[in-house]
Amino acid sequence: MSAIKFTHIASSYNEYLDSLYAYALHMGFDEQTSMDAIHDVFYKLCTRHTSLDEIENLTFYLFRSLRNRLIDLKRSGREMQGISTLDEEYDEILPFHLHVTVEDEFISHEDADEIRLKVEQFLDQLTHREREIVYLRYIQECSYEEISGLMEISVAASRNLVSKSIRKLRVASLTLTSLLLVIK
Repeated sequence: MSAIKFTHIASSYNEYLDSLYAYALHMGFDEQTSMDAIHDVFYKLCTRHTSLDEIENLTFYLFRSLRNRLIDLKRSGREMQGISTLDEEYDEILPFHLHVTVEDEFISHEDADEIRLKVEQFLDQLTHREREIVYLRYIQECSYEEISGLMEISVAASRNLVSKSIRKLRVASLTLTSLLLVIK
């Protein structure tokens, strides 16, 4: 591997590590498995004979590769039993968790607890797919096209799922801003 390619991969690793790591943790994987999967993705990049310049959207490529690697690890760790629907299989394989945190510097302790409880109750109403799509759209700022590719759904389905999640948010009387402020 050329020094230029290695430098570019090392730079990309440093740039994307935190985001990829957070995504893997939100998908319910432990710290070691998350790091192993990230390293697998970058190892694959190192051993490929193509350059990073040939990858049209590196962010999408890395998230998609990590997601696929984590699915493979999850599936290899258990046998598929019985017949399940796609959504049931998805929720079983990829339980997506968002962790609520409130910056105490901005809010009194009682208010922080109240907000945290309200957001946690809201998040419990969302499916794993809805949690993941909210995370991808509003935390990682992915486009609908990128979400579509990552989650293997149509662009229209990604828009509908975001819309459905936001409707649930409105019913819960939460603003998107307050939700995003407390999700880490």
